[in-house]
Amino acid sequence: MLIRFGEYCLDTEEMSLQVNEQSVVLEPKVFAVLMYFIEHHERYISMDELHENLWKDRCVSDAAVRRIISKIRIVLNDDHKNPRYLQSLSKRGYKLICPVFKVAPLVDKKSEESLARNKVSKSKAFLFLIIVTIFVFSLAYLLAKKEDHEISVVTEVVSTVDSNKTSVAISNDGRYIAFTSKLSRGNNFQIYIKDQQSQAIKVLVDNTILPTGLAFSHDGSHLFFSDNLDGVASLKRIDLTSKEHGIDVLVTHFSFIADVFIGIKDSAIYFSGQKSLESAMLIYRLNADSGLIEEVTSVAQKGAHDSRADISPNFGQLVVLRVYMDSKRNGIRVLDLNTGSILFNYEQSNIIYSVQWLDDEHIVLLDDKKLAKINVRTGRLDNIINKNKGVVSFDVVSPNMLLVIRDNDIINTIIEKKLPLSNFKNIELIQERQSGQSSIIDYQPIGDKVWMIEKLKGVSDLAFYQKEKPKEKVVFLSTEKSLELIAPSLSGQYVLLKLQGRITILNTFNNNLTYISKVDEIIGDVAFSDNETSILYSKKSNGDWLVFEYFIKEKTKSIIFEGYRFVRQFKGDYILGDNTGQLYHYDLNLKAMALLPISVSKEKYTNWTIVNGKIFWSGHNLINTTFYEIDVDDVDGSSLSSKTFDFSVIRPKFHVDKINNLVVVDSLGNKYSEIISIKIQ
Repeated sequence: MLIRFGEYCLDTEEMSLQVNEQSVVLEPKVFAVLMYFIEHHERYISMDELHENLWKDRCVSDAAVRRIISKIRIVLNDDHKNPRYLQSLSKRGYKLICPVFKVAPLVDKKSEESLARNKVSKSKAFLFLIIVTIFVFSLAYLLAKKEDHEISVVTEVVSTVDSNKTSVAISNDGRYIAFTSKLSRGNNFQIYIKDQQSQAIKVLVDNTILPTGLAFSHDGSHLFFSDNLDGVASLKRIDLTSKEHGIDVLVTHFSFIADVFIGIKDSAIYFSGQKSLESAMLIYRLNADSGLIEEVTSVAQKGAHDSRADISPNFGQLVVLRVYMDSKRNGIRVLDLNTGSILFNYEQSNIIYSVQWLDDEHIVLLDDKKLAKINVRTGRLDNIINKNKGVVSFDVVSPNMLLVIRDNDIINTIIEKKLPLSNFKNIELIQERQSGQSSIIDYQPIGDKVWMIEKLKGVSDLAFYQKEKPKEKVVFLSTEKSLELIAPSLSGQYVLLKLQGRITILNTFNNNLTYISKVDEIIGDVAFSDNETSILYSKKSNGDWLVFEYFIKEKTKSIIFEGYRFVRQFKGDYILGDNTGQLYHYDLNLKAMALLPISVSKEKYTNWTIVNGKIFWSGHNLINTTFYEIDVDDVDGSSLSSKTFDFSVIRPKFHVDKINNLVVVDSLGNKYSEIISIKIQ
């Protein structure tokens, strides 16, 4: 039998663990203990229970049992301080916290041979019948392969305004649709409401910032939304019963509010909020009558945030989307609202954007690859829409109907800007991502050369060409796996990549790939050394950051710093950053560390580098993108300069061409999105 848990697959007949086409044979006792955890994954297993059931006839110490558990953590690459698979709890024991699914049993080879002998002895007529049957089923299979294996759906466009939409909600009676909209490139959004009977559309709120949460009250008399302005977030309520549509502020002084939904009564308003930038995002419940706010969820692990949630139609269960910022995990938990116990747990590495109840047994999740429904009792997952197809948000109308916001194709522009920041003018514009054509995922010029990743129909190509000869493009690597271009070397011999989440070096002289990191390792920063003979990178190990140097030709590595997440070389010295982003200058000769007046961003899709004796980095707050520049030797910050752009226009991810002193950024084109209804057949 094959048993899948998390990203691993356990072959119970071979007693082996499989991951990424690699197999590890387990020691008998390691296998036995792991199987016991799998068979009882719904609860904690005490040390006494392990002794009683797995060491019945032997007297062994607790230390011996813990050694077996440590071996399990090692083969699973699991961190006891930041567990993904095996969680320990004082006085309760151990529990497997990842989803567990049984896969189709393996075929018995002996049975296969016996079956073949029996077939030979059958009559010709029976053989002919088998052949005909196989032909018919093969033909049906070939025809079925042409179709996507998804739930059958029927879609219909809902007439609204032409704009960039981010959130949608529908009233319980289905009459009114509310949606957020941005008509221009500014930061301000509008909130519209559409009457499905009269088809009339009107503006409820003309000026709001990042209204990511949107929800109707049960009786349809109010609409709740989140507003985020200059680091101060509010939860507001619109009166839909009056022509003036007055707005009340219910909650304020949060740092960010992401989601809003209603409990069993209209007075019970739930929202996901972050009280400060340093605190975790949690689910809160507001009693609108008393004004009392209480925490519904809590997190013990640093970097974990409960960003979205929803209450089941029977009001007995809460589904929570938990995002782990420092790892590749996104988790969905179903909690019993009466007891607080966990009824269902699901994790995946792909980013999950939203989750809602479809009915009392199914939830709908939206990630960067699909819109799908999951049965919380069986764990079965069925795709509603595969490969996402531009879906950015949704709301459940009924168990067989969804409202979805879908983005249409847009034309973006890659911009080369001149350094220094004081001369940050456009040099060259490259339009890309036109409908029906390949999409440029990464574009990194260096001197007169260009490295890029293009994606078309699910296949990513790592390509290279001379700027003067773009038609003479050479493709070094094609893959259906996730591929990210980190940096090419100045010589062009090596290209630093992230292939299926693993740090990888491509030698362009012989086209060999060398993997530096392993599956599930948490990597903080990656860069070439100054002389490009080695790779500097940071990795989280047992809750602490370690900086490694990997020597490319020797294929060896060593730890060079402990406690730092960011690393770059500078004139033989090092610029290091701790887990908060605070930078330091380490003098290799003096063995001395000097504090720099700089904190770089830990946010995803930001970057930092050193060019011409200056540190250049980016940051954002979802409203604005800011680029910063400062001299490395500046101790008081007097040389600091910055430029700010609209986040919806310029994104903070960048690449620096150190030969031409250029910064490459993405400029987003005008986005047009539509609301569609999806009927699940």
